Amino acid sequence: MLAIPENQVTEVELAEPASASEPGPFQDIPKQIWMVFLSAWGVIFGMFVIFFTVNAAASFVVSIAALFAMMAFGLPAALAAQGRCDGHRCGKTIQTHTGPLSITAAGTQIVAVPICAIVGLTAFIAFAR
Repeated sequence: MLAIPENQVTEVELAEPASASEPGPFQDIPKQIWMVFLSAWGVIFGMFVIFFTVNAAASFVVSIAALFAMMAFGLPAALAAQGRCDGHRCGKTIQTHTGPLSITAAGTQIVAVPICAIVGLTAFIAFAR
């Protein structure tokens, strides 16, 4: 008979469900935050298409960047699917590795980069004309 080392996970341990009172990773972040995040990036790439596809070469570059973005933002789309309150009480705080944050603070940190990118791209387009 084979002995299982103490530090190895067994199939029985993998099959045990997590505690119902403890949320899984990203489950305590509301889905709306991820939707705003993805929508903001959609606006940015929409602006790229509208303002920068002036010839065939530029259209090709923008389409490659858009395809890359679809791959890169598959993760936030998957996280948005995780953002639900199944089996645990969704409170007004989100647990992070540095401590609890309010939903507003966490949401602001998550969507700050794409919102600032929209503002910067808009300023770039306005000053370039």
